Amino acid sequence: MHAHLSIYLNGEALAVPSHIGIVETSPTSHCNYSTHTHNRTGILHVEAPAPGTFTLGQIFAIWGQPLSYTDIAGNPGVPVVVYVTDNNVVSQYTGDLAAIELLSHREITIQLGTPITEIPSYTWGEP
Repeated sequence: MHAHLSIYLNGEALAVPSHIGIVETSPTSHCNYSTHTHNRTGILHVEAPAPGTFTLGQIFAIWGQPLSYTDIAGNPGVPVVVYVTDNNVVSQYTGDLAAIELLSHREITIQLGTPITEIPSYTWGEP
């Protein structure tokens, strides 16, 4: 299952780091958290051994970054607006950011600072 995360700071897209939740255990092997990233595209992978609820808060915790309306990923003191897009329907999200569920093809857009001119739409293909 894959969701997508976009983060904008004053209108500029920030890259979501690659390999969040992928731990190298030796030069030839690694271990993946159930939620992780492979590259800087913003795709959030959920590959779990059992069904469960997986959230944006889990990704940020694994990443080691703050996730609140006063600080997103080490960017404190700027206004935060969050949008969730499901089936091409965009909604502003005002609840607990950590509780945003990672659902198949859900797009999460975090706007920091000045407003963005358009909510992005990710084109799903092979992750």
